[in-house]
Amino acid sequence: MDNKKMKFQLLVFVTLAVALFSGCTAKNSEGEPSTMEGQKEMSLKMIRYEHPSQALRQDTLVLKEIAKKMGVKLQVEGIPQSNYIEKKQVLIGTNNIPDIILIDQNDLNQYAKTGVFLNISEYLDQAPNLKKRLEENPETNKLLIDGKLYGFPITSQNQLSAGKAPMIRTDLLKKHNLKTPSTFEELYQVLKKLKEAYPDSTPWTSRGMGSFLDAVALGMGGGYGIYFDYDVKDGSYVYGTSKPSFKEVLTYLNKLYSEKLLDPDFSVNTQQKWAEKLTAGKAFFYFDNNTFAVNYNQALQQQDKAAKLELIPYLSNSQGKVRGFAYPKSGWISELYAISSKVKEPAAVVKFYDWLYSDEGIQIANFGVLGETYELVDGKPKILSSVLDKYKTAADPARALLSELGAGYLSLAPHVDETPIVQVSNPDLVRWGEQIDKDPGSKNRAPSLKPPFTDDENEKIKQINSKLSPITADVVKFIMGSKPLSEFDAFAKALNDNGVPELETIYNSALGRVKK
Repeated sequence: MDNKKMKFQLLVFVTLAVALFSGCTAKNSEGEPSTMEGQKEMSLKMIRYEHPSQALRQDTLVLKEIAKKMGVKLQVEGIPQSNYIEKKQVLIGTNNIPDIILIDQNDLNQYAKTGVFLNISEYLDQAPNLKKRLEENPETNKLLIDGKLYGFPITSQNQLSAGKAPMIRTDLLKKHNLKTPSTFEELYQVLKKLKEAYPDSTPWTSRGMGSFLDAVALGMGGGYGIYFDYDVKDGSYVYGTSKPSFKEVLTYLNKLYSEKLLDPDFSVNTQQKWAEKLTAGKAFFYFDNNTFAVNYNQALQQQDKAAKLELIPYLSNSQGKVRGFAYPKSGWISELYAISSKVKEPAAVVKFYDWLYSDEGIQIANFGVLGETYELVDGKPKILSSVLDKYKTAADPARALLSELGAGYLSLAPHVDETPIVQVSNPDLVRWGEQIDKDPGSKNRAPSLKPPFTDDENEKIKQINSKLSPITADVVKFIMGSKPLSEFDAFAKALNDNGVPELETIYNSALGRVKK
């Protein structure tokens, strides 16, 4: 596409965006005062991505209840997730955003200093509920730009636990009288026995190397790429791929690969191919997101009712330690609702969002209308059984329910309560979440956010990563045996010579600024 055509298309898009969002700034109407004390009715427009699993609807119960309680007429407009990043960046880059826009930490770092977003910190003394949520989640300090907050982070409560975890066909362990593995060495022995019992299988499969290598490396005592390690200097960023501990990981996986215990396509499998192997009985183990097993078990049990992928405890490594890769339970704080700096009633908008972080606001934004869609049980909100029954036959009952209500994370809630999802989730999913919470390996979870970097640091990180990337391509070769492990020391030296120590310093210096 030539430059003239690209410029013309950009101009058309910006022109349409300006037309679409003109008049979107908060305006007081001539209507009656709302329940927001001292505030007349206000109309706001928001854009966010529309997730394929939860359609964004207009005129929902939640939107009606917000208008009734707060006098805020909120219009939520969805952009298909596949196109959102491009369109969002055009709107931000041309300073033509609507009143409210969903952004991420990268947008924050790139654009906050341009003045396009409202500085929320100037109004924090009027936002006690927001301040409470920020204090509950110190990770949000990483969202500050020069000490200032430029958006409302998506925090959470009652979040269902999950993680990259060991999932194995426990029915086959029982059938062949095999003990549930508790160490990486025992896992190797169990996979060998399963291979003997099913010679045409490749017991361990994956949906690409990146889907499991970070979790396995962490579990074995190290890490993959740049990661946060609680066991190093009271918590530090480390580039695991260059460390001696990573050689142990490569040696272990190379052994599995050479003995045909690890899928030969481990580095190139798509999720579909991975799922096919697990549900067709060609593979019996994975170390990845445990929640996928719910659907895989349903497929398996159509052929064999006893078949089941089951979560087992995180494995002990050669040092006798258990280090699990449980996902953080701090919400989705890498995403924020930013307010346009052009908004006409900034204090009123902040006050509205502060209400959304209050108990009443959280209930309405996640459950709908008290007595109509939810009730309070021992003081805690629960979706009514009569409402849940309507969505029992839906392909995704939770998302169908939340879509119709206009509720939850994928709708508009800045503080998400996952109780409705828990209520309709497969019992295994809830049980596994509770098991992960209790697992000793889940004690220390990876931080949700990277520390904020300066512009110079971001540029240096890009430069270093561009040098490291072609070197790390050898990781696959080590696992597959096309590059001998005797060359690991030279591999590690090449990584260190091309910027690993400086990369670690940048990350830890940035982290140090947050801690101060």
